[in-house]
Amino acid sequence: MFRKRLENFSNYTTSQIECLVKADANENLLELPEELKDIIWDTLKNSIPNLCFYPEINSQPLKDALARFYSLKSENFIVGNGSDQIIQLIVQACCEQDDQVFFLYPSFTMYRITAELFDVGFCFFDITSQWEIDVEKVIDKISANERIKVIFIDTPNNPTGIAWSAENLKALVEAFPSKLVVIDNAYGEYSDIDYIEFTKRCNNAIILKTFSKIGFAGIRCGYGIANENIIENLHKVKPPYNVNVLTQNIAIKVLENFEKLKNNIQLIKDERDKMIQKLKEYYYVIPSEANFVTVVDENADRIFEYLVANKILVKKFEVGSHKLLRITLGKPQDNDIIIENLIQFKKENA
Repeated sequence: MFRKRLENFSNYTTSQIECLVKADANENLLELPEELKDIIWDTLKNSIPNLCFYPEINSQPLKDALARFYSLKSENFIVGNGSDQIIQLIVQACCEQDDQVFFLYPSFTMYRITAELFDVGFCFFDITSQWEIDVEKVIDKISANERIKVIFIDTPNNPTGIAWSAENLKALVEAFPSKLVVIDNAYGEYSDIDYIEFTKRCNNAIILKTFSKIGFAGIRCGYGIANENIIENLHKVKPPYNVNVLTQNIAIKVLENFEKLKNNIQLIKDERDKMIQKLKEYYYVIPSEANFVTVVDENADRIFEYLVANKILVKKFEVGSHKLLRITLGKPQDNDIIIENLIQFKKENA
């Protein structure tokens, strides 16, 4: 009844563990400003009369708001049910069965999962030796494989938090004018590096953004920014009415009131710096420009269980021979609890 591919196929999963401190999903769990809560509540109430109608087929009202926010044209945007959907659209639009996608290792797992789901191959570049990205070696790796059609670069990278410099990313994009370079900038609000210029001067780049990391994971809304040709072709494979009315209306209000979120974003960046400073005496901490901090430790399994026993949930990764714990920054008091427990583990196991 089902495709043979699904027999051994594993989709994206998340831990279901009871906890008091949730730091496993890179959500922004800070309280929204009261004024913004009121605006969203009014927006939801005012949306009720229109719930009997389908949303605009291509999310045009939200695309118009994005165009105003970025000072671009609405034709430069595609909106998806999370940026995951846009990743899927890109693979559908660009890849035949014998093609491949490229990504870093480790990186966002949906690149691999999506490729496998559509019977597309994949290859990757391992960044674990020094936890650094050598752009020349990445270019060499891609150049050696003509089957690569799409290059996924998550920057800042998930799960390490490593970000590409604009100069290095420019070298990569310009090296492959006939391949689509996907700049997945989901955590961009927490980094000082801006990649928006790539959409204005490059014909082979698309930037992916999301509302999920700034406090609105629950509305499931992501978007891509690129030239009109890329966007037009992605719309050819996008399902109609893919983003609901409530999500679109909330997203528009978030864009119009983005200034009200800046204090929360800055607080997360400050908390990130604090956590790195306090943990680096005890752990190898990867420098991060995202809303999380990742430590590399051979005892990650034991540390994870220790944290779970204390009602703290983080994300555990096994990356080749390396073991990582990715810790989402949250409320300062929760961050302090995580720091105290991580340091206590090291003291108890010295």
